[in-house]
Amino acid sequence: MAKPLNPNAYSQVSIIAHWAAALLIVALFFTHEGDRGSISYTFHVSGGALAGLFLLWRVWHRWRRGFAENPNQHALLALVSKLVLWGFLAATVIVVVSGYLLPWTLGKPLDLFGVVSVPAPVGEIHILHELMEKVHDAAGHLFVPLLALHLLGAAKHALIDKDDVASRIFKPARGGR
Repeated sequence: MAKPLNPNAYSQVSIIAHWAAALLIVALFFTHEGDRGSISYTFHVSGGALAGLFLLWRVWHRWRRGFAENPNQHALLALVSKLVLWGFLAATVIVVVSGYLLPWTLGKPLDLFGVVSVPAPVGEIHILHELMEKVHDAAGHLFVPLLALHLLGAAKHALIDKDDVASRIFKPARGGR
């Protein structure tokens, strides 16, 4: 039988995945307005397609291992914390899946840096493409308020509560989540 996970800590794999996902999402956010054919656009589409595989794995890993326990705090703050964390995971899945569907719903392959093309599993579905454009944009922009709330929560724990909640994403623990 597997040993239970430490409910108050994260594993080294989880911490590395957290920071790698954060860097990828920020990079993809800042390249989303690139003109077709630009380096920014190519990175956003091709890099995003490759990063999407890692990001989906990261969501699965977090879902499977769970979150570290919430500290003893007001019920409203605990709810906001839970909504922000689940919001990040949901936005990640939505932005990745809708990103894959953008070229495919035009009946075009997903191009990976001009080296590999992933064929469209469907033909052109213009109305679905338009919906995916809106969904991809909305989910991508959802990261901004989620990140602001996440950083405010971390600052609260570090500066006001002076507990170990914010620091546990920097210190891996054996058996951590």
